[in-house]
Amino acid sequence: MTKKQTEKRYIITFTDSTTDQNSAAEILDIAQDTIQDGVSLLATDAVLTPTDVLHFEGLGAASLTLSATDVDRYKNDKRVLAVEEDLEMHFLHDESEPWQKNPFIDASQQDLLAQSYQRGYQQGISDFYQKILADAKTLHGSAATSASATSLIPPIIFTSQPIPWNINLVNAPQAWARGYRGNGVKVAVLDTGIAAHADLVISGGVSFVPGVVSSNDGHGHGTHCAGVIGARNNTIGVVGVAPMASLYAVKVLSDAGSGQTSWILAGMAWARQNGMNVISMSLGSPSCQSVAYTNAIAQLNAAGVTVVCAAGNSGGTTFPCVGSPANSLGTIAVAAVDANKVKASFSSSGTTCCPPGANPVSISAPGVSINSTVPGGYKLMSGTSMACPHVAGAAALVKQRFPTFTPAQIKAKLMATATDLGTPGNDPSYGAGLVNCNLATL
Repeated sequence: MTKKQTEKRYIITFTDSTTDQNSAAEILDIAQDTIQDGVSLLATDAVLTPTDVLHFEGLGAASLTLSATDVDRYKNDKRVLAVEEDLEMHFLHDESEPWQKNPFIDASQQDLLAQSYQRGYQQGISDFYQKILADAKTLHGSAATSASATSLIPPIIFTSQPIPWNINLVNAPQAWARGYRGNGVKVAVLDTGIAAHADLVISGGVSFVPGVVSSNDGHGHGTHCAGVIGARNNTIGVVGVAPMASLYAVKVLSDAGSGQTSWILAGMAWARQNGMNVISMSLGSPSCQSVAYTNAIAQLNAAGVTVVCAAGNSGGTTFPCVGSPANSLGTIAVAAVDANKVKASFSSSGTTCCPPGANPVSISAPGVSINSTVPGGYKLMSGTSMACPHVAGAAALVKQRFPTFTPAQIKAKLMATATDLGTPGNDPSYGAGLVNCNLATL
């Protein structure tokens, strides 16, 4: 086998997290003009080549192609903390749950579902309108006309937003009633991007998928997660946990639903550089802690960025534990429950798969049959991918309520106010329990 065939792309994490681009070139023993800013390069339409060396400013990490000999050399350098393969990550949407086999909710029936949903809502409005007309005739006599009756109806009747069961389950409306809707809080959705949608307002976007400039979502997963976080409180569709939060589309996964760790690190570096308050990461792999992620998350936390991650969909497998990057300390790892507050069978839990020190499940949120935004409409999806954005939205509400809170304080607040589930106290399956937006914002 030739040397070229044995080469792979790796992530090098430097011992000094403040290592800049020139210092990184010195440690790697390469010319300074051969190392590039990873955020800038991946945000272009350039296709990544094996010779490209990327540096992620502020995270103390670099990405480059190495031979086995190079790996050994860098591992023995005291200026290098770790050398790890640039692993592939995947979105954590579960496709094995029984509801997926329901023929009424098959992909070919999505239009029928949307039409049924809209008909039910419109019928409710029509019934209420007829009641107003009947009451008006009773009060003003048979001479009352539809026109005069209509003048008695407050406009708000026609701007009522149907509240999805999952949003009610986490007590978000109670927080809204006290003025906490995520106003002024920046939330970056690191995912497949976010598609333009009538129920979403996208404040900005960037793509770190090599060769792809647009942050548009060609799959639907990122748009679905964005809707759970911040679908607007209007007259259509659904509403998110933090409907006034500012959503940013950070495309780190391809439209096929996968992406390299280096792409995700670029998204994390961008979030740090652009003043995001919260990042939502419904992605991962069934693997133990990554030094690169752990170090990057520590840098984000230090910069005031709360990192929320899906715990993983490995329940019942040979790796049933919290996956990477959720198992890195500093994250809020989110498990999934159904409408009955029972842990989903796919939801990862526990820490025994990995060495001591792995981050366990922190908290739980709805993640089974969640209706949310997708390109061109709405769709039911399940997974810890769907649970994660509920907590990201809750973190945005807490950040608005307590603007000086650090990420550690936001995590502690969410866990301390969660509704206990499962074994009394903090447990491996549910963490602190079901996220409670109302109590978290008191």
